[in-house]
Parts: sequence; C-alpha cells; structure tokens
Amino acid sequence: MRANPLSIMSDELSPALLPDTPGAPHVRSRAEGAAPPPDTEYDELAALHGIEQERLVLLHPGSHGAPPAWPAERYADLADQLAADGWQIAIVGDAPDPVRTGGVLGAMQTAALFLAGAVAPRVLPRLIAHARLLVSDDAAPASSAAVSPVAMARALGTPHIVLAEHPRDTTSDAITARARALLSDAGGAHPGAPFTLHMPAAPQSA
Repeated sequence: MRANPLSIMSDELSPALLPDTPGAPHVRSRAEGAAPPPDTEYDELAALHGIEQERLVLLHPGSHGAPPAWPAERYADLADQLAADGWQIAIVGDAPDPVRTGGVLGAMQTAALFLAGAVAPRVLPRLIAHARLLVSDDAAPASSAAVSPVAMARALGTPHIVLAEHPRDTTSDAITARARALLSDAGGAHPGAPFTLHMPAAPQSA
C-alpha cells in the first residue's frame, strides 16, 4: 500500500512540499495580498478542472529543449488506452512548450485535462502527490533550483514511469501494460467510466 504521499520527502524537496493533513492550519501566516497556500490553490485547481484524484494519471511530456524520449503520437496512444480503461488523463508541462504538450492532446482520440501552464510550481508537488501515476520523459528542470516532476514523484511515493529509462523504440502497448500493472497496485486508485472531459460551469449572471 502506498505510504502517505507527502510524508516521504528529501531535504531538497521539503521547502516546496507541505504536509497533506486535511484541515491542518498553516504555520506561516498569510500576509495581505500574498499568494494563497498550495493546498488552497490545489483545491481551487481541482474544483475548476474536475480533477478526480482517485483515478488521476499525469502525463508530463517534458520541456526546456531536451529531446523528447517519445513522440506525441505514442503519448497519445498510451493516454487513449488508459482513458478507455476509465482513468482520468491530465497533461502537465510548461506554457512555453505548447508544441509538445499540445501535440499530445491533439493526437489523442479521447478527452483529457490540459493543465500545461495552469499549475503553479508550488502546487505541482501536491498534484503529483494526489496522482495515481506519473508518466514523464524525465526532462531536466528549467533551472538548477527547480525539481523535476520525476524527482517529486520519487520523493512522494507516487508510482511513475520514466520513458528516458526505456529504449527509444519501446511501444506504447508495452508502457500501457506497465502503467496498468502500477495502477492495479496503487492503493485507493480505481478507474471509473471511460473518462469524459469536465467543463467548468459557466457563471450565472445576476
């Protein structure tokens, strides 16, 4: 069974990751006008996009100019197969790299949450902690001060697949089989009906 996802953290990650205790007060006070704490930002993100953490699978195609370990079409095929199983697919990455992240979404035949550029760096660890699986190229972070999503997943105990650790000709079917095995072992994870895109409700006019 997966350990408490935010209880396992390295000294390097600890400033970026906050304990995941529902309802626990924050030790640092919020100055007026300061950014909301990560748990509040995560809750708002989850509510806006309809994130269902019990069946959330994150795809991080990588960024920052590193050659991709996988083409968008293979990411899309993996995503389509897992979405057909009932897992909620979310594509994460950087706003400056829409070709890679958007290319995956554009090649998919099923729906996915497109969160590229929508997740603040300080909220990303919480999103990864709540996910049931992360699939990533393991691209290097933008700066030496940043932490890669794979490093976060390893510290948090989130099941993950690093495509750079597989031969470049590894098929999407092979990675899908590996993903299904990891998801079957993830405590509290379960697929639902085949995933359909959640659209935030339009605000009602007064």
